[in-house]
Amino acid sequence: MDAENPSRRPIVALAGIVVGAFLIYAFLSTLVSVPRVHPDEVRYMIGASSLVEGDGLGLRGDEYGFGPLHAAVLSLVLWLSSDLEAAYPWFKVVNALFWGLTAVPVYLLARRLVSQWWAVLAAGLTVAIPSSISVATVMTESIAFLAAAWALYATMLALERPTAFRQLVLLAAIGVAFLTRSQLGVLYVGWLVALGLHWWISPAARPRGPAGWRRLWPSALPLLAAVAFLAARLVGGSSPRDSLGAYWELWRGYDPFGVAKWIVYHLADIEIYLAVIPLTVAPIVLTQLARRGRAGAAIDSAFASLFLAANATGLLVVAAFTSTPWGYDRLHDRYAFYLLPLWLIVFVVWLADGLPRPLVATATGVVFALVLPAVLPFRQLANEAGIDTVPGALWVWVEAQVAGPGPLSGSRLLAVFVIGLLLAMMFVPRRAAAALVVGVLAVLLVTSVLAWERVIDAPEDAVFAGGLERTWVDDAVGPDARVTKLYIDTACGSALIGHALFLTEAFNESVDRAAYIGDSTPDGLPIERVEVGPGGALLVSPGNPLVADYVFTQRGLELAGETVATGTNAGLVLWRVDGPVSVVGAETNTKLAAAACS
Repeated sequence: MDAENPSRRPIVALAGIVVGAFLIYAFLSTLVSVPRVHPDEVRYMIGASSLVEGDGLGLRGDEYGFGPLHAAVLSLVLWLSSDLEAAYPWFKVVNALFWGLTAVPVYLLARRLVSQWWAVLAAGLTVAIPSSISVATVMTESIAFLAAAWALYATMLALERPTAFRQLVLLAAIGVAFLTRSQLGVLYVGWLVALGLHWWISPAARPRGPAGWRRLWPSALPLLAAVAFLAARLVGGSSPRDSLGAYWELWRGYDPFGVAKWIVYHLADIEIYLAVIPLTVAPIVLTQLARRGRAGAAIDSAFASLFLAANATGLLVVAAFTSTPWGYDRLHDRYAFYLLPLWLIVFVVWLADGLPRPLVATATGVVFALVLPAVLPFRQLANEAGIDTVPGALWVWVEAQVAGPGPLSGSRLLAVFVIGLLLAMMFVPRRAAAALVVGVLAVLLVTSVLAWERVIDAPEDAVFAGGLERTWVDDAVGPDARVTKLYIDTACGSALIGHALFLTEAFNESVDRAAYIGDSTPDGLPIERVEVGPGGALLVSPGNPLVADYVFTQRGLELAGETVATGTNAGLVLWRVDGPVSVVGAETNTKLAAAACS
């Protein structure tokens, strides 16, 4: 069937992919009983609760500082539920719906280049990627994946024919993506870069005369608005750093070599994530698209430009962040996986074109495919940061299987993996193209199974194991009370205590404030530091005591007040204080930490 007479069967298959992905991921999400990613999931649950309570979008009484759209969606779910505990599984069901719906814009984008069934394949591979584990977390990934996919599709249409209407639709799509996740504002930069590349590849697409340039006025609006906003901030005496909100730390100098290193590392991560072949064939496909684009094929030129610009700008942002101390010296495909549909479409285009293997482009792809994994330290790939580096689920498992004496190792098996897939890409005949699809899909599915096992079986489950109540604080104080979380890092501290402190706040709407004592590590959300003063009083500043009605904290800290309840398997204790908070028998931070371990 051609584009003018499409068949219904591929559309039915696409609908099946959407519904099937939704049902599968909604079910899998039920196997995750509590949040896994601290403080991120707690942040979004607090934001949603703040909206429902009529306090506006905030975090512990402070500014929210993140994209508001996700919190707004969660607040609707919470409003329809009785409380956070009841809403929690529905948060994940909504995530599953967003994830499944991502197949639609990916199908439409692929459909610009290939026939219906090939586009269905691209959509199916997209929703099968192992980053689907984010469905089980109360984070922005699922809705951001959908928003980014629509923005990429809108970019493609605007590149093909940049009418004012298409540009405005594109800006709206990017705006939605930005309101979901601030990082996705880079899609606007990607649009501008893609437009320049499109003009370079396809001279026929360049603006002709003043009228041609004037029709680009919508695309200039965000740039002019940004310049005006920054100018106003500077005139008002504010630093551009203040404009970044919760991401103010990222206003800093960057080491260009460090950023370049992480770009290379993330390209290697994408290669291994997608089973080598999509990256290897990218030079083949892009060369062909560019050649056709120069001959006047606007669609081919538009996609090549979109692919190059989106990856260049997107990976630059991810690499810049990863090069900072807040990148924790590890890969973050969590921030780059919205680019993966473009790579999968490239793979599908190559299949649809009959597996072409021109010498120079094929050799280029093979060299990249060999060099990138060789440059990437294996420890970066095989790490336990489950939500950040998803392929780690596979390669940690592989390394565990060959641990001990012997010639095999995880890095050597990675080399076999890469070389084997390269040989398949180079020598599998056209009539056996399905074998390449099966190979890529098999890697995605095996990695997904291991990634889901890792997120399902997590230490956070121990916090309420045995049927302990998750709303133990709310149950004790009632809905109108206000509770403060208080903690101190100690030598006897454990991961269980840290998880219990976060999860108690996540499920109890009465908790609206937090404080940490002395040199303890802040929890990543707006929080007050307090010091121990005379008589064990906790002071926000000299002469300014910490005042609270109720406080929950780790066991071992005896507060001046009444014990109301205990909860979690970490033995957290809820105290009624009704005034200044003080710790019995502790006059310094050191004595208090010692008392907490006694």
